[in-house]
Amino acid sequence: MTTLHRVRLWFARRPLVIWLVGVGCYLLAVFHRTSLGVAGPLAAERLDLSAGQLSTFVMLQLGVYAAMQVPAGILIDRFGPRRMLLAATVIMGSAQVLFSVVHSYPLALLARGLLGVGDAMTYISVLRLVAGWFPARRYPTMVGLTSLTGMLGNVVATVPLTLMLTDLGWGPTFAIAGGLSLGYALLLLRPAVAAPYREAEGPAGPVGGREVLTQVKHAWKLPAGRLGFWIHLSTMAGPTVFAVLWGYPYLTQALGYSPGAASSLLMMLVIGGLIGNLVLGPVIGRRPHIRGGLALVVAGLCLVGWLVLIGWPGGQPPLAVVIAVICVFSVGGPASGIGFMLARDYNPRHRISTATGLVNVGGFCGAVVMVFSVGQILDLVEPGAGTHSAQAYRWAFGAIALLTAFGIVRMVTWILRTRVHVLRAAARGEDVPVELVPHKWDLLDTGEFSVVLGAKPGDVQFKEVHRLPVAERRDEPADRTSTPREK
Repeated sequence: MTTLHRVRLWFARRPLVIWLVGVGCYLLAVFHRTSLGVAGPLAAERLDLSAGQLSTFVMLQLGVYAAMQVPAGILIDRFGPRRMLLAATVIMGSAQVLFSVVHSYPLALLARGLLGVGDAMTYISVLRLVAGWFPARRYPTMVGLTSLTGMLGNVVATVPLTLMLTDLGWGPTFAIAGGLSLGYALLLLRPAVAAPYREAEGPAGPVGGREVLTQVKHAWKLPAGRLGFWIHLSTMAGPTVFAVLWGYPYLTQALGYSPGAASSLLMMLVIGGLIGNLVLGPVIGRRPHIRGGLALVVAGLCLVGWLVLIGWPGGQPPLAVVIAVICVFSVGGPASGIGFMLARDYNPRHRISTATGLVNVGGFCGAVVMVFSVGQILDLVEPGAGTHSAQAYRWAFGAIALLTAFGIVRMVTWILRTRVHVLRAAARGEDVPVELVPHKWDLLDTGEFSVVLGAKPGDVQFKEVHRLPVAERRDEPADRTSTPREK
């Protein structure tokens, strides 16, 4: 065995090296996804687009991303994350090269659609690598670090990309972006060694269509799966719309900021996201029982942020208020990772990627609806306008606030149902991912238990557990009863 071969083998067995190669693909994906945020006005000028047509670019990209989440999860479960990351990187690079040379609206749409296909495969592939190469206790921290590293793609897609577009122009800028992805794909050509937790990472073998549908149904029927879906929508969709398309035009057109100032403010989304990921990952890892409440608080603050931008007198909030709102939005992305933690904790390993894809659908479906709604409302309020006023943006942002509020209502519903699901499982003596302290508002009198509530929070006793029919017990001992474990 040559020295070079031994070095390669050593690197191939390092979990951190495997993760760094995978997360590099995600960094490129975030850069490609958000590149139109600062290139939007230039794209409108180059291709002679209205606000509605410009929103169609991002709507198509995010719509393809959302539609591909479940198929991508199934493919990752089948073929493994390395192959899917290789395909994703090649597709994204080719799409950006095509985007650099187009001069027609249909071809530009095709390029952004292809970009969405490649982008859809990256994040859940990296999370599958994390599940295969790191123990469960480190999963929340690694999810946070993955999101944090991906945020660097946002950094490159703000001020540096603005400077490149100014100095080099449209074609060279996007050609260089595509070339970076195509070159990076070389790192993924060599197969990796088997993961230490390979039951979570490796291919599961051929899966028939009926089995695929069954797995999707199982992932969706779990209360925690629905909760993850609505958490991702409520915390991530609105800030994503602000970052990838409408934040930059709003800051420059409605508020009158210079392009440099607007880019710097968008950079705050990245900085806040970096801080949020650094803080939330370790905190949630140590105290997983706060996940639902934390997501609810962040989603509520995001809703307040939108209402501030909409309701500020004259539609011209001062700079300090705008900075505060952007800082709130920046925490939405890190908080949305809670949905992926739920997908991992409440699903068997062979279904993690499928469940993760379902969670990811929530945020990006919401983003698609929001992007489309904002573009249509802007054209409706000020038809034919090249730029739009603060008043038009106030009407348009109302659609974002409305969908965020709806998501919060659904999130509260599924937080309650998930808690009941976990507490009932614990009362039957089953292992549960998170130990919860029951409260009076948990609505546990569902016919299976007779519940006695004490005067203090957490003072709850299950006086009786009605046994399920034998066919439904799955060989559980007939005399096993227990109470939920409390922290």
